[in-house]
Amino acid sequence: MTEQQPMTLTDWRGNPYTVGTTIYYPRMSGRSCEIQEGVVIDIWDAVWDRDVFKWVRFNPDKPSHQDVTGRDRQTRVKVQPTGRGSRNFYRSDSRLVTDEHGEVVRDETGRAVWEKTELKPVTLMIIENVTVATCTHKAVANA
Repeated sequence: MTEQQPMTLTDWRGNPYTVGTTIYYPRMSGRSCEIQEGVVIDIWDAVWDRDVFKWVRFNPDKPSHQDVTGRDRQTRVKVQPTGRGSRNFYRSDSRLVTDEHGEVVRDETGRAVWEKTELKPVTLMIIENVTVATCTHKAVANA
């Protein structure tokens, strides 16, 4: 069996993207929305597998996956966030520090203590709003 090339998709403006491409995608918390930057790390088709009653990666060798269509088949994109976003309303690269009892640790002024964490990859199931990060201006070198 030969290794497959990564899938290539097209954003809403017609720009192609694949594994390694920097993209922008919408991210929400409650009613607030922002644009997040990330790098595509995987693209795959998922199917609703009636044998296990959950979404699984499409397997071309499994007969029950062959004729899955419509809402039971979706393309998914896994993205590694870069930490850059339009608003950063939610601290995706930080978490609250808690003590051994699960209580939030506070500093001397009573504010909650936050610590930096590694950004976790996210899986996009709605990919219609993905925008490829393109540069349309030329950088000017400092003389």
